[in-house]
Amino acid sequence: MVEVIRQHPWTEAELCGEGFRHYERKKEIVMARRLPAAEAPLRVTMNQEVVTIPAGYIICYTPGKDVQRKLTDYGHWPCANEDFEASYAEWDEPGWKPKPAERDLMARGCRPYYKNVGVWAKRLNQPAYLQSKESPQPFLVPAGDWVVIGNKGAPYHMDDAGFRSRYNLKSLS
Repeated sequence: MVEVIRQHPWTEAELCGEGFRHYERKKEIVMARRLPAAEAPLRVTMNQEVVTIPAGYIICYTPGKDVQRKLTDYGHWPCANEDFEASYAEWDEPGWKPKPAERDLMARGCRPYYKNVGVWAKRLNQPAYLQSKESPQPFLVPAGDWVVIGNKGAPYHMDDAGFRSRYNLKSLS
């Protein structure tokens, strides 16, 4: 039987025993908006996995340096409402002046936030199956990618470059 990593109420001891370590998030701006019914369902491709996102979900965007023609041209990912509320805070940098891509996203209904919690994660030495909240079926995550355990034990995956750009690799545990 193939083992599948699924949402689970992990304990710290279980996570450590499975090779996960805690990583703090780098503070960086994330633009976010609630997916309106008129645009749902939205199909999002994340590291070769295609998921379908229902209306009401939060869609997070990485503004980058350049204004994009379409919203879907910005780096983006879905986040369930309860996970977003537990993991993100309103952007709070004094004197912040939005850059052109941030202004563009704000004009499209986004607001600025940052992720204010760390995660448990491990880089895979071999492929593993993962069942995220948004996945209709388990997905084979390739070796070299990261399995991340988010809010309430919900697993998701990120490629190495994405993980390194968002999290401090100096582990706290």
